[in-house]
Amino acid sequence: LAAIRDDLNDSITEPDAIEMLAQHIITKPVFEALFSDHSFAANNPVSVAMQSVLDVLQEQNLEKEAESLQRFYDSVRRRASGIDSSEAKQRIIVELYDKFFRTAFPRMTEKLGIVYTPVEIVDFIIRSVDEVLQSEFNQTLGSPGVHIMDPFTGTGTFITRLLQSGLISSDELARKYREELHANEIVLLAYYIAAINIEAVYASLAGQYEPFQGICLTDTFQLYEQDRDLVSDLMVDNSTRRTRQKELDIRVILGNPPYSVGQGSANDNAANLAYSKLDRRIRETYAARSDATNKNALYDSYIRALRWASDRIGDAGVVAFVSNAGWVDGNTTDGLRQ
Repeated sequence: LAAIRDDLNDSITEPDAIEMLAQHIITKPVFEALFSDHSFAANNPVSVAMQSVLDVLQEQNLEKEAESLQRFYDSVRRRASGIDSSEAKQRIIVELYDKFFRTAFPRMTEKLGIVYTPVEIVDFIIRSVDEVLQSEFNQTLGSPGVHIMDPFTGTGTFITRLLQSGLISSDELARKYREELHANEIVLLAYYIAAINIEAVYASLAGQYEPFQGICLTDTFQLYEQDRDLVSDLMVDNSTRRTRQKELDIRVILGNPPYSVGQGSANDNAANLAYSKLDRRIRETYAARSDATNKNALYDSYIRALRWASDRIGDAGVVAFVSNAGWVDGNTTDGLRQ
């Protein structure tokens, strides 16, 4: 629990930690069925850590917990057999994730505003960013030193489509993958899927499997609240990756930020977290310049994402997010527009 709180945020409860272990138990056979040729479980730092906890609990005969899902696993194996293309596997995974996840953990879906982005929109954003990089910076997505980050990666669609886009040439691909692509995700199940997706796509392009070092299990907003990361004993590699990411000069931030203004009623237990540094930045900028009386909507997570990303790229860079259009002409967002 202490390690997960350090990697995500202090609001993680004991039931949340148990839920994460459950997600690991339930999904491991799915990944093994779909990606039998990739040793993901042995290479991914979070998967290794989760497994080490479960190994200690194994005496309690945890296999019994997953017995009722045996028919589900068998059907996944049947569907997966004979599917060679990574795109088709991605489709199965996102479909499984969408149906399974919304049903199994509805409150988490609401709280984090989990929405999946149509591939057409992802492709449009990626190509737009490449054009802006060329016109404003005389660079491309493949240029050396152009660090690209998806801070809310979900199932990894933005990074996988970027790798498949053809905008990064084959001689730039290995460097980009190893050093200049970065992704964060807060939901364990989505993090696993993103890592596997990205690795599978890279393997299909490069002709060999290589673990993706650029992904972190973390709460992006919380990561930048604390000056120094505690290095957790359980997930040392994940902590090291987070520390390394914070030191980089990021040029491009793209993705689909969470949408969530908070809970509808006191009973639904889906309140948003407070991020004191980030919220202070919103107060000093968007709120200070706004003439509206009620400014609560400025702390919606997608507006937080705009504020965070603008600060993170510093003086130069491109931010490309999927967002609603409320901020374009809304009363409360007059300060944000300035």
